[in-house]
Amino acid sequence: MTAPLTVLLAEDDADLRDALEFALARQGYEVVTAADGDRANLSVLTAVPDLAVVEMMLPGSSGFTVAQLIKERSGGRVPVLMMSGNTTPAHRDYAYASGADLFLPKPFTFTALLDAVRSLDPTLPTPAATIPSRPARFAGAAFASV
Repeated sequence: MTAPLTVLLAEDDADLRDALEFALARQGYEVVTAADGDRANLSVLTAVPDLAVVEMMLPGSSGFTVAQLIKERSGGRVPVLMMSGNTTPAHRDYAYASGADLFLPKPFTFTALLDAVRSLDPTLPTPAATIPSRPARFAGAAFASV
């Protein structure tokens, strides 16, 4: 039996964080939660997760900064799902430029979240038609700080 994948869940809304943690745990993921960006960064510095679900606008360090740190610490191998109610093209573009592999606009259904997480899960086969891709203009882009 293999160990479950560790998912870092960084969400400042306590009720949503609890609900997402429950939904992800029911799917067999080990979930590490953070209520703000600083705690999420500390968690990444302690142990890099296998996958991350990060709110864009976190107290303390932003989700952009968390995504950048995850990509730096993992050599780019850890997929990042960024979620936000800020859905303008500029916010989406900056999410991808910061390291997000997939962007999920809020509000979303639990089914949509779980489908997005599964599409990024490196242990699951993903049909080529559903593999998320970053916009080509942001592949490899990095920002020094947010």
